[in-house]
This record gives sequence, C-alpha cells and structure tokens, in this order.
Amino acid sequence: MKKIIIVVVLAALVLFFGAPYFTGKVAETETRKMVDKINLSSAEYGSTEILNYDRGIRSTSARYKYTPPIALTAISSEFGEIVFACESSHGVTGIDYTCALEGESAYSRFVAENLDGKDPISVYGSISAFGGINQTIALDEVKGLEVDGATLNFPNAELSIDTDASASKFDINGYSDSFEMGGQGENLSVGKMSIEGDFEKITGALFTGDMLMKVDHVDMKSVLGDTSIKSITMSTNASEHGDNLSSQLQFSVKEIAAAASPLGTVEDLDLKLDLIGLDKQSIIDYQEFTQRMQRDILSSLESGTEPQANPADMAQMMPILEGLLKQGLEVNSKVSAKLDGKPNKINLELKLLEALTLAQMPLFMTNPDDALKKLDVALDASLDKSLVDSQPMAATFIGQSPLVNAGSDDYSIDLALGKEIKLNGKVMSFSELQILVFSSMPF
Repeated sequence: MKKIIIVVVLAALVLFFGAPYFTGKVAETETRKMVDKINLSSAEYGSTEILNYDRGIRSTSARYKYTPPIALTAISSEFGEIVFACESSHGVTGIDYTCALEGESAYSRFVAENLDGKDPISVYGSISAFGGINQTIALDEVKGLEVDGATLNFPNAELSIDTDASASKFDINGYSDSFEMGGQGENLSVGKMSIEGDFEKITGALFTGDMLMKVDHVDMKSVLGDTSIKSITMSTNASEHGDNLSSQLQFSVKEIAAAASPLGTVEDLDLKLDLIGLDKQSIIDYQEFTQRMQRDILSSLESGTEPQANPADMAQMMPILEGLLKQGLEVNSKVSAKLDGKPNKINLELKLLEALTLAQMPLFMTNPDDALKKLDVALDASLDKSLVDSQPMAATFIGQSPLVNAGSDDYSIDLALGKEIKLNGKVMSFSELQILVFSSMPF
C-alpha cells in the first residue's frame, strides 16, 4: 500500500513540475508554426515577426511585431509600429496568455490622452497541449468619447475564435452590446449583435460551414430624415458534395421604416439565394487567379509603378468561367416582403441542363430556340396592385404589359423558359414571347 502511495505521489510531482514545461514547449512549437503559416500569405494579410520568445518552466514572455500588407501602408504609417507583448502561464494541459500593445504609437497616445491610459481592447486566449488554440479579442465599454465633434459610445464586445493546430477548422462566437454615436445633427444607434460560425478549410481561402449573424436594430437620424431597421438576421451555409459545392444565403429584416421611402413601411423582408452544383476546382482556380492578380497589383504599388492591364489575364479567366457553367448548375433566388402591409414576392430559378461555353452565348441571340433547350428558367412574381398603381412609372410599365396578368389584388407573372416556353399558363414560341416583350417596352 505504501508503495502505491509513493508511486502516486511521484506521479503527481512529475505531472506538477513536468507538465508545465511540456505544455510550454508545445505552445512555442505551435506558435512558431502559426506565425510561419500566416507569413506565407504576407502580401494579402501582412507579416508577423517574433522579436523575442523567452520560455521558462512555468511561464513565457514574448514580443511580436506586425507589419500590415502594402495595401494598408497609409493606415500603418498613421498608426505607427505595431508591437505587442504576450505573457503566458503554463498549466498541466495547456497555457493561458494575455497580450497588449506596447511602445509609442498613434493608438497608445490616443489611449493616454483620451482614455486615461486604460486600453479598452484586450487580447487573451489559450493553447492546448493537444493542439487546440483559442484567441479572444474583447472591448470594454467606452462612454462619451469626443472625437472630431462626434460623441462615440463603444459597447462591451467580444470575439472568440477556436481553431485546431493545423488551422483548418474554426469555431467563431462573438457578441456586442448596443451602442450609439452621433454629432453635427446625425445619430446612429445599433442594437445588440451576435455572430457564430463553424468553418472547415477545403483549400486556400475556400471554406465550408455555417455562419449566423443577428442585429437587434439599426436606427439612423439625420437632417434628411429618420430610418429604422429592426431585427436583422443573416445566415450562410456552404457544403461540399464530391466535385461540387453548394452555397446558401438567407437575409431577413423584420421591419424597415424610412421617411423618404416611396414604398412606405417594409415588413418581413426575406431574401434567399441558393447556388447548387458549383464546380469546386473552378472556384479554387478563380480564387488563385484573383489572389495572383492582387499580388501583382500590390507588387506594382510597392515598387511605385502603375499596374498594367494584361490581355493574357482575360484569356486565363475564360476557361475558369466556363468551368462554372457546368451541367446541373442551379441558381435559385426568392424575395418576399410586405409593403404597407400587402404581400409581394419574386422567385427566380435557373438550371443548366447542359454545360455551356462562352462561345455558345451568342446562340441566345442568333438561335434562341436551340439555346433555351440547354436550360430551365422559371420566374414567378406577384406584386400588390394598389402599390404598383400608386407609382406612375410602375403602373405604366407593369400594369399595361401584356406579359403580366392583372388580378383583382395583384399583378403577377408566371414564366417558364426551356424546351417549352409557357407564359401565365399559355404555351408559345420564342418569337411570340419576343413580340410581347418588345411591346412591353416603354419606348
């Protein structure tokens, strides 16, 4: 029994004294790997330099210097050198750290002169011995800050990001209390905000996952009138399906009231956009192309030369665009809202039945009957009749159009284009539809 107790005590001592050293070593390794990974994209995101890293058994002190990308030179020269120091304590399963800006900079002078030297921004987090990394950026409430004739009130806010050691998975959570700012006859009031997300990197800057953001309200007052937006919600989802990607966006607002709006009060605004069957490799190629273009522009700015347009760039872009026009691609959008209490909607769906090339695009002008066989398009729209009639231009264009079906309460259109063309339930040829379209033009 005594031997067991001795073994347990020795194990506890080893854990107490050895684990902090081990976690400190792991944290240093992961930190240096993370810095190296960030610096691989220094042209886009800037670079980080480890000025010194003093690791002890139970604690570490480190200093870093951040250099913004060339595109933010004006900001960095105004802000000054960005140097920050981090202090960490080693635990059994990881380390906890806090970081703060140091040195003389425009921001540190601003804090000293306007905030009694109390920096409202804090950065802290943890690095696990198992590879997980947490970073939190927090803002303490600031009230009545006078800047250039404006009164600013900053809220309590926090953004926390958790990632794995390979920086391929990210969990994001953040919030902000309500705040106001105003001056010179204008005022902005923003309600509580929240954001949460769960992302996984596929490659480069391509991610899948979900994101949800909410804002209680946004109120703006000015000499031009008042605007009030209530209950804003935006959500996104991106998913991978073999060689394809799907992306969904949903945006909703409970109410929009603007004094100068000709539409009156907007309620229950809902926008949905679905992209289905996006070619993954084409998206990757597009991102690499735009990043390469961005690097070339930044290099030109850095050398002081004017960026030059290269005709070869467009030639490289053509096959990327064609790669997106693959068979099965779907683009679906839905918009609905109550305008002055009356319902309105516009739904548009498009699906490619065959792959398209850019060379085939002129077919939609020269041989539309054959071109339309390559896709399905469906338009379903309904607008409140009294609202349309109250707007002279809309009443002329919509109310008198032969494309539109005038009901007792609304103007509607139900159009299908593809192998069969159908307008408001009537099958017709493209030439017949074309005549109706031209007769609807207000000229």
